[in-house]
Amino acid sequence: MEYNPRMKLLLACGGLLLAVCPTFAGGQTPADAANAKSLGLVGKAAPEFNLPDFREQTFDLMDQRGQVVVLAFWATWCPPCRSEMPMLARLQKELASKGVAVVPIAFDDPAKAKEFLTKKNIDVRSLMDKSGAVAALYGAHALPKTFVIDRNGLVLKAFVGKVSEDEIRSAVQSALK
Repeated sequence: MEYNPRMKLLLACGGLLLAVCPTFAGGQTPADAANAKSLGLVGKAAPEFNLPDFREQTFDLMDQRGQVVVLAFWATWCPPCRSEMPMLARLQKELASKGVAVVPIAFDDPAKAKEFLTKKNIDVRSLMDKSGAVAALYGAHALPKTFVIDRNGLVLKAFVGKVSEDEIRSAVQSALK
């Protein structure tokens, strides 16, 4: 084969592209892996955890057995997450009397998350995942991620990306049956 500088450049660029963007090589990006982990939880026991809320009161998932739990991972740097917060606050208040715990989990700097909620006048109990350990258990580094957990502690539904109120209500209704 004859030496062709253009071909050499093309091959070098192609190799660089495969190294930088693994999806071209059939691999997974970190977001793909996180989404697969989240979706892989459906039908399995929800990973147990306990986290503080902004008032330093501890929420323990194990204590929620017998209730349906909606976990919604969010952060202030995530526009879809910010837009979901008023809806989650509304559902938190409305569904509590029906045995449903709507639990936002801030995967963010606690001060920023608290400031955002205060500034936007969103009255919601949100947990703080300062270390990101719980987000890692749920594959929630690519946000938003929402999980509906049934009364027995099994993940019934995992939503990757922004979720609508109707989608949450439908999953909650299925869990309540």
